[in-house]
Amino acid sequence: MIRAVLFDLDGTLSFMDNEEFMRNYVGLLVPRFSHLYSPDKFAKQLMRSTDFMVKEPKPGRTNLQTFFDDFSKAVGIPFSVLWPIFEEYYEHDFPNLEYLVEKKPEGKKAVDTALRQGYLTAVAANPVMPLKAIKERIRWAGLTPEQFKVIPSIEEFHFCKPHPGFFSELAEALAVEPSQCLMVGNHPVEDLAARQVGMKTFLLETGAAEAVETDYRGDLSELTELLLLGNL
Repeated sequence: MIRAVLFDLDGTLSFMDNEEFMRNYVGLLVPRFSHLYSPDKFAKQLMRSTDFMVKEPKPGRTNLQTFFDDFSKAVGIPFSVLWPIFEEYYEHDFPNLEYLVEKKPEGKKAVDTALRQGYLTAVAANPVMPLKAIKERIRWAGLTPEQFKVIPSIEEFHFCKPHPGFFSELAEALAVEPSQCLMVGNHPVEDLAARQVGMKTFLLETGAAEAVETDYRGDLSELTELLLLGNL
């Protein structure tokens, strides 16, 4: 029996052009470090270290630690100098990116329905940003952080999608078995990887049907109907 519904964020509960968002994200971030490092080299290393964090999780190391293990070594600047600047960025600059995100009213309805039906809810966005930033993105989707029992963050989690460890860690944080979770997302690789640990999946179809294996598929309205039926 399903006890928890895990919602991907970007592309599922909200819409954004990922390339445009990242271009603006980096464009606001890099100038804060221009007194320490070449902006162009900084931006490129930021992407390389993020990719390293996603693909090369380290036993017992949080995503934040894994990222800075690689990033600080590459740029030759210690975490103690870099992290306060990142925190300033997320406090003052990151909120200015809200205009790049579009709310999905059907997404809010699906979350509200899950809660009314008694399911535990969690955000299943990739934990590549601080908790503060992910809470901000939840608000951009027209929701509130308080609607979710668990919100993965770079400070707390040790894996990223599509690593199976991410989904196991999320289930553990919810105090449920993976088999008691329904993962909802629009990405056939990152989100459907939840099946590897025994979770059920709902593939949110936003275009042509994907020829992939999933327990359920459809749009957000169909997800809401499924949640109302309560026979997951």
